[in-house]
Amino acid sequence: MPLIKKEVSEDSWEEQIIGAPLVSNPVQVPDQNNMYVARYDREGLVYFGSAWSESGVVQCEFACEGIKVNGSDIGDKIRILTYDGNHKTKGFFYEWIKFARWLHHSNDEFLIPLRCSTSNGVIFWPQKALGTLNIEKKTATFVCAGQITSLAESELYDCLILVRNLRDRPPHCSCEQCVKIEALEKEAQSSDHLLMVNEWADYRVGDTFPKTKSLIKALDRPLNTLNGPQEQYVALWYHFGHAVMGRAWNDANGKIAAAFVSRKMPFLSSAIGSLQLLVQIPPSVAGFDYSWQPYNEAAKIGSKEWNPVHIGFTAPCVLVIDQEGHEYLGSADLKEEFATTVIKNNVFRLEGSGIYNFKVLCRKDRDDTQAI
Repeated sequence: MPLIKKEVSEDSWEEQIIGAPLVSNPVQVPDQNNMYVARYDREGLVYFGSAWSESGVVQCEFACEGIKVNGSDIGDKIRILTYDGNHKTKGFFYEWIKFARWLHHSNDEFLIPLRCSTSNGVIFWPQKALGTLNIEKKTATFVCAGQITSLAESELYDCLILVRNLRDRPPHCSCEQCVKIEALEKEAQSSDHLLMVNEWADYRVGDTFPKTKSLIKALDRPLNTLNGPQEQYVALWYHFGHAVMGRAWNDANGKIAAAFVSRKMPFLSSAIGSLQLLVQIPPSVAGFDYSWQPYNEAAKIGSKEWNPVHIGFTAPCVLVIDQEGHEYLGSADLKEEFATTVIKNNVFRLEGSGIYNFKVLCRKDRDDTQAI
């Protein structure tokens, strides 16, 4: 039976002021917590490159006709690719596929490269750079380690091209149709291909606190703070290129507020800008369970049942700050054995054996997971 084409929305490129907080619903690059698809229009040509959040505001870089161009060179606005909705409301979803696979199926009218001119598309050189693909010539240019790099067709096979998938359904989709389909498939499929990644959702301080997503809550309950019970949520922020774990909460106005410690200094809502919140994926879909485990267990070297959720050596950690048992979500350094949080606009830090019983967010693989 031939496939029927759906009504499909256009791509959404939102204006982004360089040096301002990240726009809402940006499209993220695979396995990169802090890299987004950016576009720069110059002299009638379209170039693709990467944007990222640095200290809560956006920076970027592009390869333009053999020249590296960054935010200070542009000095004004770029565009960020955004996606607000799902494959049912939009008629498609974005998918990153190997360039070699796309070449083999280049005539597939339901798998269409994203492009903003007659021949330019978006391509990702895994673990290295995001750049511009000349679809007709099958060449690509990137900024890699500060230098302009060009790759020919034979060098692109393992790179990932961004396409609009008009036919399939995305992994771990939570729309009503996909939930029903996955429930029907659950008994019939094995669990060979689990999602097995943490899902970080992009927000900005001052956004309306999300009600449609289930976020990871510290200790799965309100914490006993100096100001009474408060629900605190696992948050991630990038400062001078380093991942920083901290806390976010729903303030009195129903907005996102947050606090982090970086370079031994406190950073509160007004200084943060863009951040990410950790989303609770159903365990049967994610491939793992979350749990808060003692630091001395989470930081052990070698195999263990529960492994810390971390970026680098930083993991979410609930600190007990006094003998009365007051609690605050912050971060723990799994290598240097210290934990920090923000209390009354000041940095609170403990180290060594004093943090061994603090609870660190961990995850454990499970083997009863449905296929993705």
